[in-house]
Amino acid sequence: MKYLTLGYILKTRGLKGEVKVKSTTDFASSRYKKNNKVYLYNEKTSDLVEVHVKSYNSSLGFDYVSFVEFPDINLITPYISYQIVVIKEEQPPLGKDSYYFDDLVGCEVICQTGETIGKVTKIEQYSANETLRIRLNNQKDLLLPFVKAFIKKVDVENKKINVELIEGMI
Repeated sequence: MKYLTLGYILKTRGLKGEVKVKSTTDFASSRYKKNNKVYLYNEKTSDLVEVHVKSYNSSLGFDYVSFVEFPDINLITPYISYQIVVIKEEQPPLGKDSYYFDDLVGCEVICQTGETIGKVTKIEQYSANETLRIRLNNQKDLLLPFVKAFIKKVDVENKKINVELIEGMI
């Protein structure tokens, strides 16, 4: 089973079991719809708890979520620092030219000359756009904006991304 991380529980808020979440999903409002099934996951212990969203709101770059199963601050407190995840296989397919970050990590990056220049190690989110962190063959990192000007073809099945770099980028 593969999990998609929606966010991380940072702390509690109020007495009714609401938690402050640092989200890592672009679709927080649809992921945290009332009664949606999500899981609380501890990566270290592999503890997985199924929960259902009771309420959701967003403020100042953070999401605030409460769960039906934890109506009280004392019940949710042990889950601080847990991840909020969903099972990837249970999610509807993404549209054309949409990708899960997980699927892009590990892809070989091939430039316009046909040379493999490195592999994607991470996707970073900046205010302007998502950016691929690519570990180059010379062990340096390249930050490449994930925009059509640079990204020409993404083949998730074969773990390859074709890019067009401008002079001086590497």
